[in-house]
Amino acid sequence: MPFLPVIFSVLSAISGLTNGSFDEGLNGWEISSPQNSCKAMHYDGKTVATIIVLPTQEVSFPSIYQILDVAEGDILEAHAVARHEDFSQGYGAYMCFEFFDADSKRMNYSQSPQLLEKDQWVPVTVRAVAPPGVKSARLLLLMNGFGRAFFDDVTYINTTAEPLARPEGAITLTLTDQVMCESFNGFGAEDDGWFYNEENTSHDVTPEDYPVREGRIEWMDPDWTRMFFWHRDWCPTGDWKTFTFESDNMKSHYRTLDLYQRIGSRVNITGTEWGMQGVYDEPESYVHAVGELFEHLIRHKGYTCISDWTLTNEPNGAFTMLGYSHDQFTLIHQLMKKEFERRGLKIRLTGSDDAQDLHWFAKCVENQNYYDSVDLFSSHSYFPYADRILAGRFYEDRLNPLRRKQPEKPFIMGEFGFHDDRSGTHSNPSMECYPYALWTCEVVLEGLNRGVAGFSIWALHEVYYPGNVFMNYALWDFKDNNWKPRPVYYAWSNFSRLTEAGDRVRKVESSHPRLVKAAVVGKTLFFVNSTVWPVQIELAGFNGKEGRIYTEKTLHGDRECGEQLRIEGHGFSLPPESFGFLLDQ
Repeated sequence: MPFLPVIFSVLSAISGLTNGSFDEGLNGWEISSPQNSCKAMHYDGKTVATIIVLPTQEVSFPSIYQILDVAEGDILEAHAVARHEDFSQGYGAYMCFEFFDADSKRMNYSQSPQLLEKDQWVPVTVRAVAPPGVKSARLLLLMNGFGRAFFDDVTYINTTAEPLARPEGAITLTLTDQVMCESFNGFGAEDDGWFYNEENTSHDVTPEDYPVREGRIEWMDPDWTRMFFWHRDWCPTGDWKTFTFESDNMKSHYRTLDLYQRIGSRVNITGTEWGMQGVYDEPESYVHAVGELFEHLIRHKGYTCISDWTLTNEPNGAFTMLGYSHDQFTLIHQLMKKEFERRGLKIRLTGSDDAQDLHWFAKCVENQNYYDSVDLFSSHSYFPYADRILAGRFYEDRLNPLRRKQPEKPFIMGEFGFHDDRSGTHSNPSMECYPYALWTCEVVLEGLNRGVAGFSIWALHEVYYPGNVFMNYALWDFKDNNWKPRPVYYAWSNFSRLTEAGDRVRKVESSHPRLVKAAVVGKTLFFVNSTVWPVQIELAGFNGKEGRIYTEKTLHGDRECGEQLRIEGHGFSLPPESFGFLLDQ
């Protein structure tokens, strides 16, 4: 089934929720798991909904929910207050939209971030767009883990919409004088550096395969690369004194860093603490150990490409679930900044790095001690594919608080992608399809026009992670499929090879921004037409002559492909579901 574009203009906004205050008990609500205690009760001076999961019960996803009447493209938004108590082993209390097709099969979902605070009421929000083919939806209040979840003051708005018609006449792309980013951080792809280790060798990766990977990376010419460094790779005991800098995984990292050093790509070292306990109990010892690691990598091994550090991947998840607070998060960053300065290492500290958690991000920006300790801010998002039209709101929610600070610091997307109901932590079949390339162009161009200073897509290629975990998020397949490039590889390669770190980003205004998006980075105009219609483009303020256009049928090989863009007067013809670039003459 083709993924038709979700492109709509607003007609009206309605609320279709019954008894969101729970003053009438659970009237209007359904219960998914009768074995769990789901009820309305008087608590904290008001009537609330509660879900209780006892330690003797199985951890699952008990919920109370309402069925919603929705249509394709409707924009849904729900708000509530929630809290959890005696919570352990799970995600806790949260809110979610689920979408179902005509066969009652779940198509996709969107959920609120994890609650960071315990034993207090916290506002929660979830937004979503009803995907193509939707027949029904549900708004759920859930508890994942042991403990008690409480919900109150649930509100819901459905912004109904209608499809936009095919445009009459040309679509004008106007290059403005508005500079959205004075010095762009660059485009990159997550490369966690384990390709050359024993686990991948055990899956038939040989030195004869290395030129395929390395040649593609050289051609893509990324300006920055995010790379996990698992603490077990270099300090497996976690005593922060006993280092294993010559472990198999570290040797694989060195071979990876050799490549990025050679091509001049800056590397962000991101810590991961998988399977380890007490990692940050002694912050001074931990910080000293990280300093030793960086001194070894930069001064002993000569990897001057290493320029950035991130404490831990998605700290609103693992870091908090290990029992650490935001105050401890701040302290470690303050200590790390001083440690790098003491050693004379010019390393930028990346802030927040949250997994689509605006609450965590806001705490990082608002805490002046934390803000002063970092050099740039990062967030991650894996948009439900229909929700990509909400990307602008995601960006503005983060850019606006940064604009109110002095000095203003850059915001980058440290990870991003898309998901549907087949997606998981390590597998994402939707990334193998052609529309993923179009979606990627859409959200990147939206971000460029709003001031996002860099993007790193998850992830570079299929590979085995430590523990024999296969990572399916990728720009190209594993050896068992002959390293086949996916459509998104071609879209991402254009962004990374045709731009440079430090480029100026200028805003491009589209006369039909829901149909065609564009932006200029340096001397390159990037554009995408995600619709099923061919369109005529008229250019204003950009004098490009040389470029290429890509459709699903014109993708081949692993270098340049597509078709030559032909300028006709002051514009060009753009096929349906296509992307491309035009170089400034």
